[in-house]
Amino acid sequence: MIISNQQVNSIIKAYHVTANQKSRAPQSTESIRRGDSLLLSPEARELHLIQSNIAQTPDVRSDLVANLKEAIDKGEYQVSSEQVAHRMLVRSLVDRIVGG
Repeated sequence: MIISNQQVNSIIKAYHVTANQKSRAPQSTESIRRGDSLLLSPEARELHLIQSNIAQTPDVRSDLVANLKEAIDKGEYQVSSEQVAHRMLVRSLVDRIVGG
């Protein structure tokens, strides 16, 4: 693409750039520096808190696993077939809803 002098001049006129503005020295960075700031919405703060809590939660609840293993070893852990069927149906419905 070739840019002509006429196109450059028309851009200069459109943005009202004068010779005085073009030759002006850039301002020192001392006068431009500003501190950055960040303002989070209440929802963003709540989401950050939730993410922090999730990150601190262990993947495996070893105390619960130990209790279940002990109950199974003693023969005290009983689950009815109705409970198993119910959880299977609930899980299937959730998978369909989430999966589309």
